Amino acid sequence: MILNVKASFVYGWFSFRNISIYADNILCGSITGTGKNVIEIPHNTKVIKFELGKIYPYTTTVYLKPEDYDLNEVFVGLSLNHRGIALALYDSLKTNYLKSTKLSEQDYMLFGKNVDDEQLIELKNYKTSILMLLISLLILVFSVVQQNNDLSPFAFLIGLSSLVTSLVYFRERKVVKSNYMVRIIASVLLFILAVCFLENSYMYLNWIILLFTALLVMFFIENLKDNNKTNIKEA
Repeated sequence: MILNVKASFVYGWFSFRNISIYADNILCGSITGTGKNVIEIPHNTKVIKFELGKIYPYTTTVYLKPEDYDLNEVFVGLSLNHRGIALALYDSLKTNYLKSTKLSEQDYMLFGKNVDDEQLIELKNYKTSILMLLISLLILVFSVVQQNNDLSPFAFLIGLSSLVTSLVYFRERKVVKSNYMVRIIASVLLFILAVCFLENSYMYLNWIILLFTALLVMFFIENLKDNNKTNIKEA
């Protein structure tokens, strides 16, 4: 039986992560979360499971029907249970964040067309990811240390949410440009806000956070410029 799989992830999230495919709990192969993929699975397969990630992976399943065996071909679209930016972090913590939909051949051809039109950029390195992670850790640690500071819980929430976001997207190398810009700009604003909630009593802590935030902005602009140069050369 032929399994046709097309992944269409909002904002390009997880687009280049490996997705393992199991037929009746037997590993049949893996694909990346982008483009069309064709895999051969046993004809008597009853359940197809898709798994994204290794530790606390996202999983989703497709159950085959008698008509699928007659056609000897199955079309599946993979997407995310995304309910908007406001709930993205909460949704991404659920194991059912990955969603599978069995499609007709016509729907399969149209699946994810709008997402494919999004402009992707390639991150040359992990500079912005590392800095976001470092700043988040600084804010998180010192918000815990400053127990006598009434505003430290607000800094703690910023540090925790930023840390989780940094870990989720740490290995992303190709991202949707608009999403990348929103993520970095929002992080910069949150880091500046966190400075207002922390006391500047630990070796110029606030200035260190602001310095790292400024570096984050510089690396962010550098990534955008590098991709613009690449696009010009390709044109």
